Amino acid sequence: MKKRVSIMFLVAGMWATPLSAMEPYVSAFVGSSEMNHVGRGHDNSGITMLGAFGLGFDNNFRLEAEIGYQAVGNNGEYGANLDTNLSTQLILANACYDISLSDVVTPYITAGTGVAIVNPPFGALNSAQKSLAYQLGAGFTVPIGENVKLDARYRYVVTPKVILDPEFDNGKLSSNTILLGLRFNF
Repeated sequence: MKKRVSIMFLVAGMWATPLSAMEPYVSAFVGSSEMNHVGRGHDNSGITMLGAFGLGFDNNFRLEAEIGYQAVGNNGEYGANLDTNLSTQLILANACYDISLSDVVTPYITAGTGVAIVNPPFGALNSAQKSLAYQLGAGFTVPIGENVKLDARYRYVVTPKVILDPEFDNGKLSSNTILLGLRFNF
């Protein structure tokens, strides 16, 4: 029994991170998205906005909770001027790893998973759809103040199992997004 309790405390001590080793931050981004599998339109680009609250750890790992919004326009088949905008709300839990190369530029990789609520355009077969969402990305930060960093990133977001047009759909909605934002440490 003593041995089990000792092992439990040893494992808990290894995984526990002291509060002083965590650095909380908030970040806000705006960017441009190119949505894939939206339909047969000519313009599947739009805007993305997101915000996150995160914790940075001494071992270069960061964990963050993110909420985001993507809206893309789709001019319809053959460029018809129909209002066929598509919007997606995202709630993701992300893990990031900062690659320490210098004090000037810090590249990082990121991955996350969560839920997406996709609001299809007017006239689509289905109303709002919930789906698993996941993202992979990479970016870099540049310090611009004592507790402020300029943050630029690319990410690929997938929401499988979303059907917008059964005739041409593969059941997977994805986007390529370039974002620029600020991260505030406190």
